[in-house]
Amino acid sequence: MMEWISNHSSFLQFMTSLATLAVWIFYAQLLLSSHLRQRRPKVVINQVMGLSTHGRCLVSNMSAEGVHIETVQVWLHDRDGVRRCTVSDLETDVNGNRPTSLSEGTLQGPLPSNAHIDAGEIGTLVERARRSEIENGRNTLCEDDESSYALEILVLYIYGSSAGIMGAKRTFIFDDNGLSRPALVETRQLRGHRDRKKMARIYRSYLDR
Repeated sequence: MMEWISNHSSFLQFMTSLATLAVWIFYAQLLLSSHLRQRRPKVVINQVMGLSTHGRCLVSNMSAEGVHIETVQVWLHDRDGVRRCTVSDLETDVNGNRPTSLSEGTLQGPLPSNAHIDAGEIGTLVERARRSEIENGRNTLCEDDESSYALEILVLYIYGSSAGIMGAKRTFIFDDNGLSRPALVETRQLRGHRDRKKMARIYRSYLDR
């Protein structure tokens, strides 16, 4: 055995070096993947202060860096179709008073890492959307009955030096008792290449209004 090892020492050293290189490449990929995952932007949309139309919509930036919110839109799906409304500019503050400053009157602007903003009461967002005209006579998010409707909240933002406009979206559904809840457990992150193209079109339509 020792003689075989001695005769093939060069080959064994080569295989050992190759195995060591493979291990280093594997761990390097893990570190790179972890780093890229931590650097990905993540904007979370939550319902707080109760599961009802009186609950409030909280937009939080869980990214490693700050984001710049371009606009916030709501899409109301009911038996009549789909209505869209931009809610970036707040009509009233949390006490029902009209905002008197720029910081209190708009959701647009920079949002630092681990910071959040109050996008308003869920019921108020629904009512603002209901005042808009129907854009599409078909809906795909709720059943075709009089009491059923769903509310999509879409946040368009720019992240650091990343190219393009990204988005975060969450859908809330309502029951006959007036209770609302998120349709899915997590906020959907719209940051892929195709998503960014779609977000750019939505933002373009917002600017052209």
